[in-house]
Amino acid sequence: MKKIIAITGFAMLGGGLREGLSLLVTWPQHFWITCLINIVGAFVLSLITNLLPARLPVSEDIVIGMSVGFVGSFTTFSTFTFETLQSFQSGHSVLALSYVAASLGLGLLAGLAGNFLSTYWLPKEEF
Repeated sequence: MKKIIAITGFAMLGGGLREGLSLLVTWPQHFWITCLINIVGAFVLSLITNLLPARLPVSEDIVIGMSVGFVGSFTTFSTFTFETLQSFQSGHSVLALSYVAASLGLGLLAGLAGNFLSTYWLPKEEF
């Protein structure tokens, strides 16, 4: 039950932050904010899952709440998919493919960067 409460609580924060950022940023192609959010989420998820439990005395429920709840609601695969399909359907194939390439490529690099920093900040025997 603690895990569900943690996930729900952190999900409200992550979803609220995502919506707040979406309202603040008014780019002509609004889907780039989704791309940026997903890239940041990949980085943060790596830090939360690798670094947080080793550096701070937090319960597994909090780590899961932050990763599944906060990052899961902050990032959004469904919006990424919807926006990609919209771009294809409106005849913007190059833009859609650029969006997919940027999202996946930069997301993977951000996740790797989070893993690298986690390794750097932790002594070898802890990682």
